[in-house]
Amino acid sequence: MPDHGNKDSEAVWLPVIGKALAYICLQEAQRREPEKFESVLQRVEFLESLGLSRDHAAQVVGSSAKSVGELHRRAKERKKNGAKKKKVHH
Repeated sequence: MPDHGNKDSEAVWLPVIGKALAYICLQEAQRREPEKFESVLQRVEFLESLGLSRDHAAQVVGSSAKSVGELHRRAKERKKNGAKKKKVHH
């Protein structure tokens, strides 16, 4: 009789299943709307919205959490500087 209450097995397999499903969702989303997923940061943010940690999302897209953190910092900086430039011109 199988042991359906094996918490060790669940602890190992549930995260694997979750990451696999998130990867499949990303692949399907990229197929349907490729322009929304052109950058690594866009793909990681999508995976994070599905519940993956930044570290796991970065691994799925072939990057590292540190690299993604830097991309996020630069994007935030560009957004902030772009807003300042627009205010100066008005």
